[in-house]
Amino acid sequence: MNKYLRIAGILSVLCFSFYFTEQAALFMRSQDPLYESIVAVKEEYKEESINAIIKDDYMIPGYSGIEINVDKSFQNMKYLGYYQTASLVFDEIKPEVSVSENKDKIIYRGNSLKQSVALILEDEHLIAYLEEMGIPYSVLTTQENVDTHRAYGTKINNDFTNYDAVEKALKNNKENNELCYIKNNNKDFCIEKKKLLIKETLSVSKNDFSKTYNKVSSGDIIYIQNNLGLANFKVLLENIEFKGLKIISLQDLISESRE
Repeated sequence: MNKYLRIAGILSVLCFSFYFTEQAALFMRSQDPLYESIVAVKEEYKEESINAIIKDDYMIPGYSGIEINVDKSFQNMKYLGYYQTASLVFDEIKPEVSVSENKDKIIYRGNSLKQSVALILEDEHLIAYLEEMGIPYSVLTTQENVDTHRAYGTKINNDFTNYDAVEKALKNNKENNELCYIKNNNKDFCIEKKKLLIKETLSVSKNDFSKTYNKVSSGDIIYIQNNLGLANFKVLLENIEFKGLKIISLQDLISESRE
């Protein structure tokens, strides 16, 4: 028993020693003018997170906030010996209402603060053009084309007859993801597979092109119907660029991260 008490006593002393050493180090650091300079601008650079917007079955992802990590920023700058804005280190603040806790909701657009849009399509001619231009996109994938190389495309399993086989192929190719495109009342199926539910904001086709192509706005998930044609598709891409919007991957568009 005495042996155990001695060990407990030694551990207690060590714990208190570490605690007081850490507190002393923190105190000394807080007195450093460089550390104080970082603390002084912490509130200036802080941006609050934005919660996801949920209405009925639909959701728009939120946006992470940021704040300075004072200790890491200090570590970055102490070797320089002076304050430098470029050496500030930031932490992301996750939204309180987040996509990760609401996977039963359908994401029908990304956060507009990203000034970006994402494309979903199937037409191989249009995909070839995007590959040539190096523009990211998402392609609805079946068992027939699951092994097709896509340098800039993200594959979304869209084969609900051979879903598990396509999932296995995507996993083997290290291309599996959390996305599930909602159509034909497959919501429950996608939920069962524990996927993020995705639906387009805007569907663009040849038939109504003149009415829809100019409606594009930041955050849109744009589904390109197979009959659109390359000429119309180029006009759509030019319009997106004209509006100052960037085309990014669907994962990046719906991500709450700022990166």
